[in-house]
Amino acid sequence: MTQISTVFQKDYEIKYYEQNLKGILKESALLNFMQDIATLSAESLGFGPSFVFSNNYAWVVLKYHIELYNEIKNTTKLTIKTEPRGTSRLYAYRDFEFFVNNGQLAGKAVSTWALIDINTRKLLPAQQILADYMPHYEKRDEDLDYNKILLPEKVDYQKEFEVRFDDIDVNRHANNCNYIIWALEALDNDFRIKYKPSVIDIKYRKETTCGSRVVSIAQKLNENGIVSTKHIIKDESSDEDLAYLFIMWG
Repeated sequence: MTQISTVFQKDYEIKYYEQNLKGILKESALLNFMQDIATLSAESLGFGPSFVFSNNYAWVVLKYHIELYNEIKNTTKLTIKTEPRGTSRLYAYRDFEFFVNNGQLAGKAVSTWALIDINTRKLLPAQQILADYMPHYEKRDEDLDYNKILLPEKVDYQKEFEVRFDDIDVNRHANNCNYIIWALEALDNDFRIKYKPSVIDIKYRKETTCGSRVVSIAQKLNENGIVSTKHIIKDESSDEDLAYLFIMWG
């Protein structure tokens, strides 16, 4: 097997509609950039859309841990670097780094992905399928760690949403960026104006499709001056958990 550890880089021009009212890059826009560069990187290495769609597979992201060190604000260019880190039996791992105009490191992220059968939606053995493309995953000392996501113990915020046709992507489910939109939109405007995310953990549990209704529930915490929120996204009709989020705010 050929050992591959290739860093892929792309510059993104940040549009006005990708910034919030404070001029900061929207979290959903950052997730879209991450998904885009992950797709381009995978395609360049032979396991992107051309490979998966021809085999009736799909890539789905299962977890993100994102750390933001500096605001991505009032900037026209964001440089993202990504590196596929390898596979375990069922999963593949990918890292990201974010840089602003002057080359300053603005943040890092780690992610966990899976290959699924696009018809049955079942997980496929990523390590076996990608044996000729990616090495086995090996942890590094400098790797970021996922936070444990604890569920809300009470409801401080709640909001309902309908999954729109335009929320659905080519994998036939709601695109992953919608979950952070649903989570953050449940918070009140004053909170969003006062704080900005510094650490974001997302765990995707179940897909949802067009016409479904989702419920976004959040709890706000302030422990020793550290402000955080716990989130759960649920399917309204089945009461199934769709995603969990834990966000630390600065």
